[in-house]
Amino acid sequence: MNLDNTVDLLWILICAILVFLMQAGFMCLEAGCTRNKNNINTALKNICDFGICMLAFWACGYGLMFGNSLSGFVGTSDFLFLSKSPQAGAWFIFQAGFCGAALTIVSGAVAERLKFSMYLVISAVGAILLYPLVGHWIWNDSGWLSQLGFIDFAGSTAVHSLGGAIALAGVIILGPRTGRFREDGSIREFSGSNVPLSLLGTLLLFIGWFGFNGGSDGAFNENATLILINTLLGGASGLVATIAICYVIYRRPYVLKIMNGLLGGLVSVTANCNAVTPFEAVIIGSMGGIAVLFTEQLLERFHLDDAVGAIPVHLGGGIWGTLAVGIFGDPNILNTGLSGDQQIGIQVIGILICFSFVFFSSFILIFLANRVWGIRVSHAAEEAGLNVAEHRANDDVEELLQIMQEQATSPDLSLRASQEPFTQAGQIGFHYNNLVWSLEKAASETEGILKRVLPDGVAKRLKQGLEIHDTYEEVSVIFIDLVGFTNLANTLVARRVVSLLNDIFSRFDKQAAMFQVEKIKTIGDSYMAVSGLLDLTPDHAEKAVRMALATIMEIRQFNVEKKFDLNARVGINSGPVIGGIIGESRFMYDMWGDTVNVASRMESEGITGKIQLSEATYDLVKLIPDLKFTSRGEVEIKGKGNMKTWLLEPNTTAMD
Repeated sequence: MNLDNTVDLLWILICAILVFLMQAGFMCLEAGCTRNKNNINTALKNICDFGICMLAFWACGYGLMFGNSLSGFVGTSDFLFLSKSPQAGAWFIFQAGFCGAALTIVSGAVAERLKFSMYLVISAVGAILLYPLVGHWIWNDSGWLSQLGFIDFAGSTAVHSLGGAIALAGVIILGPRTGRFREDGSIREFSGSNVPLSLLGTLLLFIGWFGFNGGSDGAFNENATLILINTLLGGASGLVATIAICYVIYRRPYVLKIMNGLLGGLVSVTANCNAVTPFEAVIIGSMGGIAVLFTEQLLERFHLDDAVGAIPVHLGGGIWGTLAVGIFGDPNILNTGLSGDQQIGIQVIGILICFSFVFFSSFILIFLANRVWGIRVSHAAEEAGLNVAEHRANDDVEELLQIMQEQATSPDLSLRASQEPFTQAGQIGFHYNNLVWSLEKAASETEGILKRVLPDGVAKRLKQGLEIHDTYEEVSVIFIDLVGFTNLANTLVARRVVSLLNDIFSRFDKQAAMFQVEKIKTIGDSYMAVSGLLDLTPDHAEKAVRMALATIMEIRQFNVEKKFDLNARVGINSGPVIGGIIGESRFMYDMWGDTVNVASRMESEGITGKIQLSEATYDLVKLIPDLKFTSRGEVEIKGKGNMKTWLLEPNTTAMD
């Protein structure tokens, strides 16, 4: 620091104000890049971390950074900074802006899933310890890295790589935003809430960077013009290089990549803008844009989700810019007494040491915080958006989206949106409510139809768009065949055949409902039902038997009323089955499995007028007092060989 006169003092204060302007730039950039449901949360983080950093840096950060050095590792004086002179006060203000800039880098990378309270903790620790300690090593004249000859003029490492390293630790522990990476590994792009606002933020950062770099020399001297020229050219070349690469590789200019390319160029030239020529600044800035794109690809390969590209810009660009000091820096200006190779070596050592310290310290802190308190918001909060979940910040559009989201996950179509006529959201809500009313009416009609052809629970799941596949551990399957109906049908006209069959099966349906048995389907003059689907109780076999007895009584009553001579053959088997719906047209709920096949054979190999039970069903009902069974012995069943079966002959007592 070399503030010898009033002009120098004024210059540093102006540069400090420009650095503070960068906070507004970060806020605009990050809020615009995040989704609408999270942009308030992101913007608020930028304001709050700035306030926390200012107080933390005043309380102890400045002392740790610029106080009397203890072995070159930490400052030991000037805590609760009290300005002894205008020059010291100006430098404090300037460096406080640097501290805020370093920590606000983190907010963009971890946006849309980090708890607000945890972010404030990370900001406080960074401002109290991480930034001051690294800054002491590099910028305090007695700092051990400074003594070795490490050069970072305006903070490619001390500010930008530091913020990027903290952000990297955060995104690793947090994991990606929900839905960011698909199951096949491809990337889902999330659209920012306001891209022009992000571009405005980028321009504000560009303007603020002139103060960031321009004031780092500590004086308004002959180097100021060169520093500002190199800053300008570094940012511009990063922008142009990224545009060219986007056209060559992606065939289109991606907004976020170009925007971050400009910032990457600025970050890269920050460490060396006082010691390189304008031509070299163009090379450094161009390579900075390339470093951003390379780092971005690296993060995506490892499925690390940086919401705004902060890590590629600040960590990728910062590492390259610090290394570029040794490659391009003028030894006479650097004045370290090191050769070119030695300077590169020291730069590499400084980069590795600073990154390792910041990254691992941050990782341990965030990891422990995650284990103790949890740092990520809940899935429901992430889905709803942090504006609402964290701050209850709402507006008409948010309310409308919330209603739509609730409606999407609820079968209840009675939900309605606000219809305020004087807002855009209210007008959309009016038309949305009309649409929901139409859907409600159609759903009511559809539900009635579905319940007539499908089990109630299956109908509800089908309406929700779910795939229907059920496994039942034990049910009882009933097959009923109308004996004599085929011959009767040959003597009647079609309308009469359909009418009679509808009459008989409607009677069966009533008995099935009475005994809580589910009708599955009819095939010609055969009727299939299953007991145990609606109510998984041990008495499913008894209900099946009693329903079968009731259907035989219905046949007898039908014959008396209609003067026909029909009969029934019934088969019942118990065991596990699989149920489901296949197809999209003319579908039905069907059953499969060996249990179904055996039940069908019980009917086809049965005796007219009798109910044939498999051994599995018999074991479940044999102790019921009012049911009388007769062993039929072993019956040859196709595909199964000889099987023991029992006959239940209808009697009046059992059917009462």
